[in-house]
Amino acid sequence: MSPAEKKRNKLLKPSQAIHALHPQVPRNEVMHALRERVKELTALHSTVCVLQDDRLSTRDVLERIVRLIPPAWQYPEITAGRVLLGDCESRTPNFRRTRWLQACEFRINPALAGRIEVYYLKKMPPEAEGPFLAEERNLINSLADMLRVYFERRLASKALLDAHNDLERRVKERTAELEKLNAALKSEVRERELRQKEILTYQEKLRGLSAELILTEERERREIATDLHDVIGQTLAMAKMKAGAMRGHCAGETGKDLKSLYGFIDEAILATRSLTFQLASPILYELGLESALERLAEDMRKRYGLRVDFRGDGGNQALPTETSVMIFKAVRELLMNAVKHAKASEVKVRVRSAAGKIAVTVRDNGRGFAAAAAAGYGSDRRGFGLFSIREKVSHLGGAFRLNTRPGAGTLAVITAPLGKGKKHGKENPHLRRP
Repeated sequence: MSPAEKKRNKLLKPSQAIHALHPQVPRNEVMHALRERVKELTALHSTVCVLQDDRLSTRDVLERIVRLIPPAWQYPEITAGRVLLGDCESRTPNFRRTRWLQACEFRINPALAGRIEVYYLKKMPPEAEGPFLAEERNLINSLADMLRVYFERRLASKALLDAHNDLERRVKERTAELEKLNAALKSEVRERELRQKEILTYQEKLRGLSAELILTEERERREIATDLHDVIGQTLAMAKMKAGAMRGHCAGETGKDLKSLYGFIDEAILATRSLTFQLASPILYELGLESALERLAEDMRKRYGLRVDFRGDGGNQALPTETSVMIFKAVRELLMNAVKHAKASEVKVRVRSAAGKIAVTVRDNGRGFAAAAAAGYGSDRRGFGLFSIREKVSHLGGAFRLNTRPGAGTLAVITAPLGKGKKHGKENPHLRRP
């Protein structure tokens, strides 16, 4: 080609230049070929843009690639496509299988393979590969190769990230082993910081009100129990004595009626004693917390069939009345939770005193519950009861810890300062429950 011809071709449009180089090819065929190449280049460029976005999921990538297929092929209006990678698949809305198929497979690793499929939905004139152009074969091969490289890189990046995370985990485990040497010195500081945060979270007024309410309630219950014992109990005892004396002087039907009356009075005395112990156990005030908890365990066995294994350290330590009442009510609340909510069949209650503190643990074999209720903020009655226990214990300068999860039972630990209180002696036989 002469220099003049080259200069003239530079001034022409691309289609005119190609036609000038190949004058034997009709102009409309040249234009058609150019449009097809532009479509193929557009598809490749768009694919590159999609694969540059690392935020996309595998399904998002496949869905965006499959949308690029119909516009890139010679007959977009009758073109359907599908892209598969392992179990993940994306299709064009008009997808259906036909006998006019162009496909290309690619493999990421021995366990993961992919495939690109392009279908014409009706018969079209034959080209290099059925109705498909030779350039379209190059295009589908290029798309498959780009997807292969992209997902290989993603898997390699994930493997590298997993290795990095595993290395970090190992470093943390080794670091944790070293930190255990200092854990004993730091535990007290962490405990005080946690306690301070809890104090800032809760409302101080609620604590004082809660403590005052429980003591007021307990005083009223003791007064009612005292009246039952001193007034009604004594009156029934005198009536029983009178009925017993009259039985010796009566016979026949009158004697039988007096015998029945004697039995009714005896039942009323037993019911009065039982109600007295339910309202306010004298054992708690006369004999101490351990004796009261032991009697509570016996009561739970009789009333609800709950096996309660109680063990104390035998100290029956002197405690302030407020502390004894609080712990007794808290243990009773936990035992009722074990019966009503946890559906437990056995509970272990332990009492230990050491270093100026008393610790009471209650462990059941029930079904446990979720962390929200364990934190004491559940919306049901149990959640409120746990919140109440936590507040009352905190007000006394103690702590309440709960460890539970569904299906694993519940462990509750109550600790409180011993303080100064009444020293309790041995159990009075006259206070034994009938």
